[in-house]
Amino acid sequence: MKDPLEEVQKRLLGDMRGFYSETTIDHAMRPRNAGSLPNPDGFATRFTRGGESLEIWLKARDNRVEDASFWTDGCAATIATGSMATELAKSKTIQDALTISARDVADALDNLPEGNFHCAELAAQTLKAALQDYLALQREPWKKAYRKGK
Repeated sequence: MKDPLEEVQKRLLGDMRGFYSETTIDHAMRPRNAGSLPNPDGFATRFTRGGESLEIWLKARDNRVEDASFWTDGCAATIATGSMATELAKSKTIQDALTISARDVADALDNLPEGNFHCAELAAQTLKAALQDYLALQREPWKKAYRKGK
């Protein structure tokens, strides 16, 4: 007897392969850096017009992104772009990470479909906001003590 869940997964992967690159599928099915980071140095949440959210947490050391993570309630493309954006940011200087664009994220996923480009925009915007939060906390570190749950 065949496992019904396995059959659904095979069908879903078949459907995804007709639309997404293998890189996008890999990041959607096995996202890197998923979950929160305790006591982050930078954090941001952004939303799409449709109500999907993406959160990014950062740890920094010596002006470099030491670690980055994300969480989303969005679609497969949002998961993949959050995964890729955090991967692209890790080990970069803060200034270099600030230059990561939606096009960089989409291209790193091997041509994310244009219909999902807004997901790459969400990931790049959220990453920039988390980096800007880090920079703001560097100027006024006392504000970190007043964060709720972040």
